[in-house]
Amino acid sequence: MISALVDERISRECERGLTKAGFRPIKLPRSRALAEAIASHPDTLLFYHEGRIITSADYCDEAAYVFSDIRELHPDIKISFTADSFGKKYPHDVPFNSIVLKNKLFAKADTLSEAIKSYAAEQCLCIVNTRQGYPACATLALNSNEVITADKGLAEIYKSEGIAVTLIESGDISLPPYDYGFIGGASGVFDGRVYFFGDYKKHKSASLIESAILRAGLTPISLSDEPLSDLGGIIFIK
Repeated sequence: MISALVDERISRECERGLTKAGFRPIKLPRSRALAEAIASHPDTLLFYHEGRIITSADYCDEAAYVFSDIRELHPDIKISFTADSFGKKYPHDVPFNSIVLKNKLFAKADTLSEAIKSYAAEQCLCIVNTRQGYPACATLALNSNEVITADKGLAEIYKSEGIAVTLIESGDISLPPYDYGFIGGASGVFDGRVYFFGDYKKHKSASLIESAILRAGLTPISLSDEPLSDLGGIIFIK
């Protein structure tokens, strides 16, 4: 069984869509230390890469049963708990928000968890600094070489690192109380498919999104017919 770590506020329709696709949704509870809008976003609460989870000890205390379930379902996974503390205001909410592409880890370096910096060194991942503190949320990585984003600053950084970028328009992704959310937070990629929280065809850049996905050899899947929602993405664990 493949687990899918998701925001506890996932809609019934999207949760049902994941279950029908063969995944076991594991809902992450809110962290009291984070702003309500992102308090249960996977890409904010933890870092995941190739069988390794890094998160805060404080959050583990709040969600001990979740990590117990993950260990039981995936005994080979490595989970590290750090002394990092979340804050409700940016940039104190982004110590784990980062993304690995090629042999590089993209993150706001001055707020990145020291544990992730150490992990990057162990894995020979070069850290590329981004002004955007939410690169994981703002980026839909189709693979290590191709991404979709609405963030122009991130797009320029990716291009400078040899990564192909499809730049889409902002908006059409719900993240109350903000004006809009981000494409990475509204999606997740696993086994040749890109899953969306809602119907990606309702996005104003739907044709660009679909073309980029198909060009990468992947298949887009809308988990429901709702408008897209930014729920901090989907973290799939084998």
